[in-house]
Amino acid sequence: MNSEQRYRNTLRGMTPSPAWQESTLAAMKEARGRKERFRRRPMLFAAAAAVLVLAVTGGLWWSGRMTTDPNDPGVARTPEPVVTPTPQSPEVWNESFAIVTDPSQLMGKNPTAGRLGELYELPVYENPNIATSDEAEELMYTLAEAIAQSLGLTAGSYTFEAGTDMPWLTLDCTDSTQIILHGLNYRRIYPASDPEALWAKLCETIRTSSEGFTVEEEILEQYNFDGTAHTVRSVFASHPDVALGMQLYLYSFFNRYTLEGGNIYQAVSSASLLAPPGELIYPLRSEEDALASFRSGDYWGGHYTSHPEQAEILQVTIEYDTTEGQPYFQPVYRILYTQDYWDEVIADWMFDGVDPSPYMGVGIAYVPAIDPEYQDEVPYRRYFNDGLAHHTPEDLP
Repeated sequence: MNSEQRYRNTLRGMTPSPAWQESTLAAMKEARGRKERFRRRPMLFAAAAAVLVLAVTGGLWWSGRMTTDPNDPGVARTPEPVVTPTPQSPEVWNESFAIVTDPSQLMGKNPTAGRLGELYELPVYENPNIATSDEAEELMYTLAEAIAQSLGLTAGSYTFEAGTDMPWLTLDCTDSTQIILHGLNYRRIYPASDPEALWAKLCETIRTSSEGFTVEEEILEQYNFDGTAHTVRSVFASHPDVALGMQLYLYSFFNRYTLEGGNIYQAVSSASLLAPPGELIYPLRSEEDALASFRSGDYWGGHYTSHPEQAEILQVTIEYDTTEGQPYFQPVYRILYTQDYWDEVIADWMFDGVDPSPYMGVGIAYVPAIDPEYQDEVPYRRYFNDGLAHHTPEDLP
């Protein structure tokens, strides 16, 4: 088993832990003796996916050639050792982050940016499991057919998969476009061809159905190890004259669609979210408390740093987590941060021929925004690589 296979097997379905770090460090030591350095394939950004940066190089590299002194051509001399800069500790090679040219590429258009002081409480929405409902198949087919009609597509055959988890329904349209529902809240559209044309039609549908609202476009972008960009585009309805809490609701739920890799996604439909009862409105923890949780190493997400206490905080916002597997759609703090030593890791891992100087690493950490006193009532979880993406202080070196 090579180093890449070992890393992938270790990473799949789990988050960094002391055992994970120990096995990865062992693989690093094993790889140091090899003549050629191992390079990972470029990785793409994916729905709960992040860029993982792992290194297997040592700190010192010696040239295998001898040089000749022009003043003494008969004497061969060993050159001074060439030093490859390494981060301050081996653990940082196990960290994961996104590669950008500017942090603004992952800041987006969240309306809470710079306005967190205006929010003291927010509602939490239940994500009902309709797997046991006798009407699940009919409800999901009716919804999928309505989506097809709104896009000018003709519904064809469909398949339905029940189970104890959220049921799946796949609708095949006559042009081979697929509309896939996971429960009532998660939708995926796989265009048969020309995703840009279908995306344009969808955006127009949102504009005409959201009277009195404007339609905003949010673009997030990061880079692979070969220097190619990976772009994620989202559209959502906006209304500047409503309260900040309602702006956050619109940003997170209301007719929000995402185009990524030629496929279209909608995490949550506002039509399926009923107004929550009063007891589902909870006080928020402070921004300072959320940052303290991150600094201690207690946070969620696909990105990971072994030194959260020294991270530079770039932006803090609140958003609703609508990733799959949520029992509740609840607000979370989204913390965008960077580490100065990530430049060294990037310089080592960008592919040959790619100038690393324009790039920097940024990580995203998530901390539940509900006051910790009430978190047992609305438990939070987030997945990455089919495992819980929860980092705890015990994971730190």
